[in-house]
Amino acid sequence: MTKSFVEDQLVELSRRLEALEARLAEPESPQALREAGPVYRMGSERREGGSVIVPAKVLRASGLTEQELMVELAVHLFEEDLISLGVAKSLAGMSTADFMRLLGQRGVNMHYDVEDLEEDIRTLKKLGLWDEDRR
Repeated sequence: MTKSFVEDQLVELSRRLEALEARLAEPESPQALREAGPVYRMGSERREGGSVIVPAKVLRASGLTEQELMVELAVHLFEEDLISLGVAKSLAGMSTADFMRLLGQRGVNMHYDVEDLEEDIRTLKKLGLWDEDRR
């Protein structure tokens, strides 16, 4: 992916979010809420924690598909360090490699520090997979 493509995607996402915020800021009457349609229930067996309920109006206003919305939520929660990589990739419905690739494309920090490295080295040593001579 080119830098230009990523920038275009960010611009488009920002435009969609601004449109969503503008629509959500509009005063609504109970009649307008009834006309907005049913609540859209998102969820499946593959996602931990059951399902997410999003008003249909919000989903339509976002211009995102269910899958795109779940990916955006997963990326945001991971970026804020509120959920782990494993939970985030499951929420997004993606493989670990694909989710990590997406995070890299968006410049999201992987939250991997010295303590994580040391823990990984200890685990590799316990499994007999760490060769001191190859460092």
